[in-house]
Amino acid sequence: MKTIDPVLLSLLCFVSPLACDAQQSDPPLHEQRDAVAESDGEQLPGRLAHVVEPTARSQPDDGGPHAKHLAPDAPGPAMPEAKLAFEELSTLIESKYVDGPISEDELWTGAIEGVLARLVQLPGHQINTLLSPREFEELLVGTQGSTVGVGIMIERVADVVVIRGVIPGGPAEQAGLEAGDRILGIDGQRTRALELATVVDAIRGEEGSAVKLFVQRDTEEWTEEITRGRVQVASVESTLLGDPVGDPVGDPVGDPVGYVRITSLSKRTAAELDEQLEQLEQQGVRRVVLDLRRCPGGLLESSLEVVERFVPPGRTMVTIEPRGREPDVRVSEGEHPWQARPLAVLVGPKTASGAEIIADALRTHDRGRLVGQTTLGKHTIESIHELPDGWAVKLSVSRFAFASGERAQGVGVRPDFQIPMTGQLAPVRDLATGSDPVLAAAMELLRTQ
Repeated sequence: MKTIDPVLLSLLCFVSPLACDAQQSDPPLHEQRDAVAESDGEQLPGRLAHVVEPTARSQPDDGGPHAKHLAPDAPGPAMPEAKLAFEELSTLIESKYVDGPISEDELWTGAIEGVLARLVQLPGHQINTLLSPREFEELLVGTQGSTVGVGIMIERVADVVVIRGVIPGGPAEQAGLEAGDRILGIDGQRTRALELATVVDAIRGEEGSAVKLFVQRDTEEWTEEITRGRVQVASVESTLLGDPVGDPVGDPVGDPVGYVRITSLSKRTAAELDEQLEQLEQQGVRRVVLDLRRCPGGLLESSLEVVERFVPPGRTMVTIEPRGREPDVRVSEGEHPWQARPLAVLVGPKTASGAEIIADALRTHDRGRLVGQTTLGKHTIESIHELPDGWAVKLSVSRFAFASGERAQGVGVRPDFQIPMTGQLAPVRDLATGSDPVLAAAMELLRTQ
């Protein structure tokens, strides 16, 4: 069994067929929870103060984000002589189960899944889990920041496979494909009856191999042969929200405001963040909205590198608490121009793990006000252990405490301003404060700084 380093902060989502060559429209990373959390009653300055939720406290059993500190359900008691009981169960399934018998591999897979289910989890969210080869591959794409394919993100709209986005520099962009194009066939097979995951598998393949896509754009139809290649999957996107002469999305007066969205924490995230911040700076940006609402985590070191872009050196970022060893306090290092510039941070229930470390450190060290909803509350670090035949297991190997000191599993980071998000998170190119009250509130905060 091989263990993959570096240690991961769980991405929490593996089964969706997205990564590089396909992405479902805003796939849920976990179930939505009651959005009303405890609030200190602080109000936003100016005309957007009314959008802040009134002070409220979740009742003990209402399912709110702080009900019973979101303690995971404790597993039942261990059965005495359970090994003998398992052998008896195997015999019963073999001889009497109505849809049986089942294979020995199915039996032992279920046993592995059952063991992992008894380990530390969050309600509705598997932290310790068995990964199929496909799930393992998706996890690696999310942390390595690259995959082999043609470089498109797709979704199904009314039984039609539609290109949602084209990854810059990828084979699909070089072939001239565009967002909105419809893929009607792959290597001569129609896509209408295929599951989206099957479409993804058909488009992917070995590097250097070719795939023929039957494409429709408006009334034009053609077959495009594309050679698959290594595609870099961006984890950071940015845009300009306003300019000195006014913009319907951004700040009508003053300096322009930048918007940066981090969607995962991969090996390339810090470098991508530096590139995006430099581009914004060249456009005169000195204030930034950092959006972590759809960031489920990723690599631990990447989360700390992001913190160091905004927090001065010598500040505690996180405390790692391994089993049987002394705690490891990680402290920020290095200078960066954005460590003293105005910042607002967007968070929500899908902000998890490494993204929570970032959000808490920025708020703890007075580097950014948090706007949105309480985060997931994940306080464990996982490593990935390879198993035979492409399978893997994700296992918690350490706990961690936020910079604020919070370490209770299930207790997330509470925003300074509690504002629920309405609808889906729009693509960066389509941002509009009118339909995103969380972003609008952050813009209002930055106007006062």
